[in-house]
Amino acid sequence: MKISSPFFGAAILAFAVVSFTAPKSSHADTYRIFLLVGESGFPEVFQYPVGITASGTLVVWVDPTDCGGIPGHCYETFDNGVMVSQSRTAPNFTYDNGSDCTPDASFSAVFTVSVCNNGHELYSTSIISADYGNEIFTGPDPIADFFAPGELANALLNSSGDFVYDVDEGPDGNGAIIEAIDLTPRPAPEPGSVFLLGTGILAALSFPRRRQQHN
Repeated sequence: MKISSPFFGAAILAFAVVSFTAPKSSHADTYRIFLLVGESGFPEVFQYPVGITASGTLVVWVDPTDCGGIPGHCYETFDNGVMVSQSRTAPNFTYDNGSDCTPDASFSAVFTVSVCNNGHELYSTSIISADYGNEIFTGPDPIADFFAPGELANALLNSSGDFVYDVDEGPDGNGAIIEAIDLTPRPAPEPGSVFLLGTGILAALSFPRRRQQHN
């Protein structure tokens, strides 16, 4: 069956329209949560998250603590919620901590902390916020994802969506440090990639016909 060139042009245009206008599925992210420092038998201490790597390894500064049998402040390194080392000096890691930003929130609020990295966001509201008070959210989404009650004092977010934070207020206790590993599968490919793939397939289908015309 012969297919005219105008048909292929119309098909490519239709494919582009569908690719870019098809609705995207949206759902809340899911996380594995670890309490690193705070409740569950830990003494009350001063601490803050130092850094998180792209692979999720993180370092927390704790003072006072028993650092390998020596009293004093300590750098504690964690992998998947488990402390793997203690050191009196900071480990030499390349951190992927994210950066301060203005959150793409769908509501009006006073934000105490907000950090962004590779399309991920983490932010918390103040207790005096009008719409949502003293709550932690992840995003960005058409509707912000509620993560937990509380107010962030410090927060670090890597490019994979994993984060560590120091809770200022909330049920986990004042100063508790929490790690959240993002388990959410990421959609692929993006609409732009689908469009390029589709146009490539359509061009390939038209190639044999063009070759026959030149024979």
